[in-house]
Amino acid sequence: MSLKLLLAEDDFDLREVITEALTLDGFEVTACESAEQAISCAMRHSYDIALLDFVMGGISGIDAIAVLKQTDPNIGIVIVTAFGTIDTAVDAMKKGADEFLTKPFNLQTLSVTLKKVHAEKSLKSPPVDKDSDLVFSALSNPIRRNVIYQLNIHQRLKFMDLCRLVGIKDHTKFNFHLRQLIKSGLVSKDDEKTYFLTKVGIDIESRILM
Repeated sequence: MSLKLLLAEDDFDLREVITEALTLDGFEVTACESAEQAISCAMRHSYDIALLDFVMGGISGIDAIAVLKQTDPNIGIVIVTAFGTIDTAVDAMKKGADEFLTKPFNLQTLSVTLKKVHAEKSLKSPPVDKDSDLVFSALSNPIRRNVIYQLNIHQRLKFMDLCRLVGIKDHTKFNFHLRQLIKSGLVSKDDEKTYFLTKVGIDIESRILM
């Protein structure tokens, strides 16, 4: 099974080299030129690991960590930089990075590092149990199933848009259902109060609801 890699690197030549080398090594690479583009991809698709450049125009790789972790807490993250220092590495780890590499790096070393991070994350992450009490409770209600269905179609929605699409006028009642979905780990909400499916929610939607 190939690993799905989300790559954010603003150096075109390096991005192409990394993509080609890792693709040949069995990775399924989604290459982005910015952290913003990578975050957008992560909102729509599920990835095993992210490889982020530390310094990019716009959002830095370090700042992108929190957003990616919010979208998928189990994603492995490796930060790369041409300006590696102990303080930089420590800061990256504190922000949620699993590994830190300094440019220039050996492509074989990069591949080994990515696979090692994914293996370690897999050992720590419990498998999705679709029969668990929380998930079963979340899916037992037709309103909550409809929420998951709508989020799968529209990807990201505000509270009022979800209410309209699901057809619920009682906002208090609807807010209760959203809290249950968040508690079950199927849905998450960002700082702008936009709702979206987590990786678990996407997996459940594809395996159970479709």
